[in-house]
Amino acid sequence: MIDIRTAPALGRRGLMAGTTGLALGGAFGTPVLAQGARTLRVRFGSDISQLDPARIFQNENQSIASHIYSGLVQYDQATNAIVPDIATGYEVSSDGTVWTFRLRPNVTWHKNFGAFTSDDVKFSFERILNPATGSPYRGQLAGLKEIETPDPLTVRFVLEAANSGFLHKLCAFNQGWLVSRRAVTEIGERYSMNPIGTGPFIFDRWTTGNEVRLVANPDYFGGPSTLTDVIFRIVRDETAAAIALENREIDIFYALQSPDVIDRLRRVSAVTVLDRPANNTANLVLNTTAGPLRDVRVRRAMAHAMNRKALIDGFFRGTKFEATSVLTSTFQEFTEDGVPRYAFDPDRARALLREANVSNFRFEITTVGLNPFDRFPVALANDLQQVGIQATVRVLERAAYLQARSSGNVQSCVTAVVGPPDPDSPLVTLYHTRSHPPGLNTSRYDGVDDLLAEAARAPDLAGRRAVYARILQKTMTDLPVIPLYADRLFIAHGPTVQGFVQNSLFTVNVSPVSLRTV
Repeated sequence: MIDIRTAPALGRRGLMAGTTGLALGGAFGTPVLAQGARTLRVRFGSDISQLDPARIFQNENQSIASHIYSGLVQYDQATNAIVPDIATGYEVSSDGTVWTFRLRPNVTWHKNFGAFTSDDVKFSFERILNPATGSPYRGQLAGLKEIETPDPLTVRFVLEAANSGFLHKLCAFNQGWLVSRRAVTEIGERYSMNPIGTGPFIFDRWTTGNEVRLVANPDYFGGPSTLTDVIFRIVRDETAAAIALENREIDIFYALQSPDVIDRLRRVSAVTVLDRPANNTANLVLNTTAGPLRDVRVRRAMAHAMNRKALIDGFFRGTKFEATSVLTSTFQEFTEDGVPRYAFDPDRARALLREANVSNFRFEITTVGLNPFDRFPVALANDLQQVGIQATVRVLERAAYLQARSSGNVQSCVTAVVGPPDPDSPLVTLYHTRSHPPGLNTSRYDGVDDLLAEAARAPDLAGRRAVYARILQKTMTDLPVIPLYADRLFIAHGPTVQGFVQNSLFTVNVSPVSLRTV
């Protein structure tokens, strides 16, 4: 077996390393850091709800999980390169169908749940694949035939066919986070809010609607952090969160969305505002089995009717980018070549509706009650009304929204597909039949399963790019999903924070952070 010593993002050899947490400090709620204080305070805009990797959704949940769990490999926060996590090396068979990983020895699960072994890896992924689990990420593991555990520190994945992007599926995100067989079995239904991992932080407590507390893992295989704890404080109002940051009552302002607040914090000399493009688009998913939405001309009419550029320039004041597909420029496989575009053209929209013989069409947009998703769809509904579609907006709280979406019975939903720089993450999630409800293919689209399989079999990046270009061309022709905008991520932090790295996954991970006294 080859040790992992170099880390090309899609290579068959990766990197061998261990990371050590750096010192953090700060007392939550105290304006000035006390000497020796070791608590970091991070603002969340929404509460958490689900920390089970098999079912996890929502970037706040994913942010907490990224501190608790490990994966076989992980994404480098700055570069998106695939680098080591709990695996020390791997090799791939000559035909690309067998991936064998060597695991770190002497790794233990949080809260005395015993030693980590290859059996836990096998359990984690087979649990995702089990239809009884109801995981929305089952489609991400399409083509995984068998998982073998020759010994406690070796795990082998056998694929039905070669998959050049398979390493992405094993990265520490969503289905790639590893769970303890013993913990999941013993904790049972309560596991979703009592997570057990092997990561640098241990889940301590959740105070509903108020805060989440993680404490340092003294036995972390990457080296124990000198951090005492991290408090994720829920502050829903962005102006209130900005004031808290300015007053040093929080250290990191996560999920900064409001253009006004972004402008405000950029004018504060003691505050640093970071931004970068995200691996994320916001989209209007159309149920292609529902009434007039079965007709592609109606779906195209809707795309022409919505003034998405005005939404970006006006509502978002330029803090978002235009989207030409569900992939963004952060993906290596992104292209605009040959991909249909739908300019704002109300007259063309009306003509398409006449061609489809559609009138008095009642259309409901279902969205979640979180900023900005509870606000901007109103502008889209108004645009649709101007071409004769009787559009309304239904805003649901998080749990009700997820239930409505997973039922597959809504006419449409607004969703952001946040995830890793793996094109299959949004494409399989939104378009593969294995992701039909209770998965997240709420459009019930079935047009690119064969192309997604072909992309997986491509031997190199050039081959992958060619197939993914065809996928983007076809999905934007059939239009089961209308991309609304490409996301741009903003995070702000105070003067005591150093070493923070903003990722492109729309999560926050504070593992590399240290605090200084100012």
